[in-house]
Order: sequence, then C-alpha cells, then structure tokens
Amino acid sequence: MRITENMRFNAMVGHLFGNLTLNNDLTEKIASQKKVNRASDDPLSATKIVTIRQSRVAIEQYTKNIDSCTTWLSATESTLSGAFKLLDRVDGIAVGAAGADALTRQISADNIQAIIDSMRSLANTKWGNRYLFSGMREGVEPFAAVPSPATIDAVQAAEGNTFTGDVASSGTYTGGTNNTYAMKIKTPGAFGVATYQTSTDGGRTWGAETLTGAGVIDLGDGVSLTFDDYGGTRPLGENDIFYVNADAPGYYKGNDEALSLTINRDTIFQYSISGTEAFTDAGGDVFTTLYALKEAIINDDGAEISAQRSRIDSAKEQVLLCQSLCGMKANHLDVAKKNLAHFDKTLGDLLSEAQDADVTELAAKLLMSETALKASYAMAAKIGETSILNYLK
Repeated sequence: MRITENMRFNAMVGHLFGNLTLNNDLTEKIASQKKVNRASDDPLSATKIVTIRQSRVAIEQYTKNIDSCTTWLSATESTLSGAFKLLDRVDGIAVGAAGADALTRQISADNIQAIIDSMRSLANTKWGNRYLFSGMREGVEPFAAVPSPATIDAVQAAEGNTFTGDVASSGTYTGGTNNTYAMKIKTPGAFGVATYQTSTDGGRTWGAETLTGAGVIDLGDGVSLTFDDYGGTRPLGENDIFYVNADAPGYYKGNDEALSLTINRDTIFQYSISGTEAFTDAGGDVFTTLYALKEAIINDDGAEISAQRSRIDSAKEQVLLCQSLCGMKANHLDVAKKNLAHFDKTLGDLLSEAQDADVTELAAKLLMSETALKASYAMAAKIGETSILNYLK
C-alpha cells in the first residue's frame, strides 16, 4: 500500500489535535482540581456526583430546620420557666393571704392581678411572626384578656376554590377544645351529585367520601356548613376546601395542632407546645384558676383558697412537664443533627472520591502530554517544510 503525503499529513494533524485535546483536558482538571468537570468526562461518576450533591443539599436544609426547631424550643422552655416562677409566687401569696386582714388581702389580690398580667404576657409570647402557644393559628393571641363563650367562626374558603355560590357556618359548638374543621369536595357538581369528605383535625386526615344532600353539611361537634349553589348553576368544584375554626369556652384562642418541620428523609418533627398542653388542665386554664384565687382572697374564703392552691400546684406540674418535654425534644434534635453531620461527612468523602483529582498524577501526565505535544508540533513543522525542491536534491 502506497503511503501518500496527504495520508501522512492527515495522520500528523490527527495526532496533533489528539495531543492538544489531551493537554487541554489535563490543564482544565489541574485548574479545577476535579477529574469530572462535565457529564461527558465520565457519565457514571457524573450521575453519582449529582446524587451526592442533592443529598448534601437536603441535609443542609434538614440541619437548618433542626436549628429552627431548637431555637423555638429554647424560647418555649425559657417562657415556661418564667411561668413556673410566677405560679410559685402565687402559691406564696395565697398562703400569706389566708385569714389576713382586709388590707393585706387587697394587696395580695392586687399582686395576683399583676401576676395574671405577667402570665398573659408570657403565654402570648411571640417568636418571629408566630405565637409560641397558639398552635397552627396565625395572627391570633393564644390567650384573650377576657373569657368568651363557645364560638364558631365564619367559614374560610381555601385559595384556588372554584365554587362561586354562597356558604355559611352555623351551629352551637359542643367540643371541649379549640379545633379546626374542614370539608373537601371529591366529586364536583351540584348538590345531590357532588361528594365530599370531612376532617376534624384541620385537614391532616379525612373521613369517608359522602354524597351531598340538600345543602347542609355536618362537620361534627355541632358545626355545620350551609351551601347555596343557586339550583346547581354554581356547582362545587373538585378539591374545593372549606375551613371553620371553633373555640371552646374560656380564655384560650389557639388550637392544639402542632407546628412541624422535616428533619430527615420521611421524618416530620413536631416541635411546638400548645397553650392547652402548657396552661390548661382538666378543670380549665390557668387564668380561670388565678382569677378564682384572686376572688377567694378578696372574700377571705379559706376553702376556695385551698382549692385553688391545689389547682395552682397542678398548673405548676403541667408547666414542669412541658419544660421536660422541651428538653426531650431538644435532645432528640441534637442526636438527629449529629447523625446528619456524620452522614454529611461520609457523603463528602464519597464526593471527594468521585470528583477530586490527584493533582500529582495529573501534573505528571500533563508533563508527558506537553512533551508529546511539542513533538507533534515539531513533526508538523517538518511536513510544512516539504516541497518539490526536497525531491530534486
């Protein structure tokens, strides 16, 4: 087979560009100190690197969530500590007021009122833009200044609802705690055709699918919704949701739904303490007890003072229990954070193994590549010097 000059030239150009590409690739890897700079360098390793990076991003978010929960719990525990100290002072005041003269009892009652005001300030503590003890209710102080009877709030339509008819909440609330009820449309249409589900926990879980009737939906505990779809001309839309807040009698206006964040894959952590958990017991909330104690002191009612002191002891135990619960939750978060840090380190090692280059090895290869590239340049120059005169010598 005859080797032509054109074949020699093409072969030399191929070698030259091959060496040049290799040299550029090695230079890039040394500059970035990464052996995989793009997916085409090593598709398998590139996929592994992307997966590891995604996992580390998730860990970073989980860690931020844990820090947020820990800060919230610290604020909650500090607030509860202050509440316990106030209740401890109340007990001492009540002991000194029993059987005292009218002036002493009035001074004691005034001190109790000052403690009530301080207790309400603590119970309504805000962290960021949320109240510590209001549960999932936003923008509502957990404890009002005066007690209210059982109430049912106006119905709230979820954002994105398509129903354009009228809906109103009604009834007499019979529940023992503040709660949020919900209704969700499953099969759209007019009443008698549409189906729905109800929830007694604010929409976290849903009951069985039920056919709508004549326009009145019972949500439970005396709460109902009345719809007017204008004879079916304004039908209910699929996944339309309606919420109703209902409050039991008393001072507490929050609810018992816990705030939560994801602290690990498939692990949702509930970090809040509700006002019910912290400041109420079987006989009512702490403010009812404090006001009853104040009245008993003014009236010099020894039996009632004793009864309310017993309730104060229960309230102190409840606050201490919630403080302990905060500590347990904080410990759980600390363990979870350490586990995430350990896992993140492991992923960091795997990522380094998958993408970090051996700079010493690359430097040696680059040196050899530069030698080969210089040789290619020299050979290419020789080809460029060839002319007909070389053959005539």
